[in-house]
Amino acid sequence: MATKKGVGRIVHFANLPLKLLLPNSRENITEVAFKTIPSASKIEIKRVLETLYGLQVAKVNTLNMEGKKKRAKGSLAFYRRPDYKKAYVTLKEPVSLPANLFPLNMVKEEEAPEDKPKQ
Repeated sequence: MATKKGVGRIVHFANLPLKLLLPNSRENITEVAFKTIPSASKIEIKRVLETLYGLQVAKVNTLNMEGKKKRAKGSLAFYRRPDYKKAYVTLKEPVSLPANLFPLNMVKEEEAPEDKPKQ
């Protein structure tokens, strides 16, 4: 079997969307919750977090969540939101999130009127 010289290790990533669920505090976070697609495995989640984001992952726990059943406006019909998987990731080392990570705080600060002294 012939191999090419100079070809390093090839890492393939799944198309794995991860949505961070808001933690209660921003400092010394040891467990983080993510929302992802139902077909994601614990190994894929761990690999993506370690290689792309540089986090030290100790373990990953997952839950399969069913989408909520909702009533459509103006009719008696029901529809379902899509199913998803919730992943609780325990980190080896605590992490701190920067204050400007979530844009909600920035929007609140921009809406607050600034007191400017009149001359």
